[in-house]
Amino acid sequence: MERGRGQQPIAPAFLATISERLVSELGRRTMTSSNNKLVRGLVLWFGLYQFIHIFVNMRGLFLLSQGGIDFPAPPPPGGWTQQVLHFFTGMASLDLLNALLSIVFVIGFFRRARWRWWLGTLALTVSIYAALVFDYATFASGAWTPGNLPAYLFINIAYLPVVWLFGWVCVHGARGELA
Repeated sequence: MERGRGQQPIAPAFLATISERLVSELGRRTMTSSNNKLVRGLVLWFGLYQFIHIFVNMRGLFLLSQGGIDFPAPPPPGGWTQQVLHFFTGMASLDLLNALLSIVFVIGFFRRARWRWWLGTLALTVSIYAALVFDYATFASGAWTPGNLPAYLFINIAYLPVVWLFGWVCVHGARGELA
């Protein structure tokens, strides 16, 4: 199907509309106060996710020291290469540190510490980055096979509230409304 002369491509307009709605919803349905139930729930979920993540990373580091890992990253059919195992070791170590910082953020959030949003922004940014790199590495390694897909979907679906919280922090931080 051809576009007529001077027409804008459909996809960018569609994506712009979605991003405008997301920003509008993030701004309209939430407040900057720590009393906001949605934000409190998202921060609590982030804390729970990272608390569990501490144990998953410790177990993963132990398994990596033994030469392999099976959870939360089921291997591709040929197994993980040595290079990927070394990459996961470094990533799990830094991810463990970030999970600990995330718990400090959650405690600071509920105690209304002055530094809570500074640390929260840092912890959320590192967490989002780590999730994207983890997904890319496991996908590019061929691990997202039909048998492994449920595990990867579970990890990513459970992570969606963290993405929502990150979006909220970005929008309100850009507006100077984090207090």
